[in-house]
Amino acid sequence: MMRPDLHMHSTFSDGTCTPWELARLVQRADVTMFSVTDHDTMAGLAQAADAAYERGLAFLPGVEISTEGDEEVHILGYGVQQDDPVLSAFFQQMEEERIQRFRTMGQRLLDLGYDLPLDEIMENAGASIGRPHLARALVAKGYARDNQDAFRRLIGKGCPAYVPRAYFAASKAITMLRERHAVPVAAHPGLIRWPQEKLTPMLDVWQDAGLMGMEVYHPANQENYPMWDRIARERGLLVTGGSDYHDGTPGHGLIGETIPAWRTAGDDAWALFEAVKKQKHT
Repeated sequence: MMRPDLHMHSTFSDGTCTPWELARLVQRADVTMFSVTDHDTMAGLAQAADAAYERGLAFLPGVEISTEGDEEVHILGYGVQQDDPVLSAFFQQMEEERIQRFRTMGQRLLDLGYDLPLDEIMENAGASIGRPHLARALVAKGYARDNQDAFRRLIGKGCPAYVPRAYFAASKAITMLRERHAVPVAAHPGLIRWPQEKLTPMLDVWQDAGLMGMEVYHPANQENYPMWDRIARERGLLVTGGSDYHDGTPGHGLIGETIPAWRTAGDDAWALFEAVKKQKHT
């Protein structure tokens, strides 16, 4: 049976493993199909595809797009093409916005007395620099116990060094992915901080925009897997899942973590694969 993990991050965004290292961990976890879904960049997809081929693993190219500003709704796109000019230009603009946000937040931390090597952090970060890079630097310098502590006291929403995110509508990201022949999926609905009476109408809006799937099997949804599974299937959405692996620390999952609870994993992964193949010809 196919064992999929369709959500993980590499050093090209805010993960700590290269695509080659991820492929090694994927194989060690007995995962047979995986996707690298870095934040707002496709820069690591070629390496990930080569690593998967070398180890005989099935691979789906992916990306995770940050939308809705501080509401932090994420849209996964499967079947994206790394050399797509429209998506490449879009992610270049997002990278520039991320860099500006990072510099502003970094300067606020310096003004607060936290001595951080901002230029060095930027040099070592991937194409999708963000708050996790600041959090790790704060931990390394002894200013925070762990990443969660750094977010809670310094760089999370409402904290002294926080800077709001740029706004881009989820529906626009969904439509853009469909127009670029990719499959858009709503990531980890359990992390969307909206009451059900707001989320349900937005799912209607997103489906009208072209949403094709929902990431049901994600660690953040664990207590409500049956509910999200039912919602997705009743709406005719593809069901996907993944660990959201970053570095193995609390806050994200471990590679392959969601598979034991995802009883239809093989069939659902195959349905996603078929949808990706069909999208390429639309």
